[in-house]
Amino acid sequence: MLPFGLKTAPATFQRMMNSVLSGLTGTRCFVYLADIVLYARSLADHNTKLRTVLDGLRTYKLKLQPEKCEFLRKEVNYLGHQLIEAGVRPDPQKVAAIEQFPTPTTAKQLETSCGMISYYRRFIPNCSRIAFVTVQAPKEGC
Repeated sequence: MLPFGLKTAPATFQRMMNSVLSGLTGTRCFVYLADIVLYARSLADHNTKLRTVLDGLRTYKLKLQPEKCEFLRKEVNYLGHQLIEAGVRPDPQKVAAIEQFPTPTTAKQLETSCGMISYYRRFIPNCSRIAFVTVQAPKEGC
C-alpha cells in the first residue's frame, strides 16, 4: 500500500505490474498501469493467455474490478492506438488533433508538434526525413 499523494506511485505501480506479469508482457499481453490488454488469434489462444495472466495476478493476490473489465473485444483503443483484428493503427481522433494543430511559430510549439508527430512515426514512412526537411525549410517572415 502506498501513502496517498505519493508522487512516485504510478512508477512504483507500473514496476509492480511488470514484475507480476514478467515474461507475459509483449508475448501474451500489454500492461500500462491498471490496463491489461490481451491479444490472440483464436478464442482458445485467448483463453490460454487469460488464464496465464489471471494466475499471475492471483499469485500476488491482486484482484480485478469486474465492472472495469471487458472481454473478447475485437477493437480496443489503447494508448493512442486502435488494436484491431488486422493489427495496430493510430487512433483517428488523435490523428485529427494532430492535423488540426496550428502551424508552429515558436521553438516550443515546434517541439510540441514534433513530439506529437513522433509518437506515430512508425506509421509515417520517412518520418525523420520529413521532419528534418520541414524544420530546415525557411519560412516567410522568419
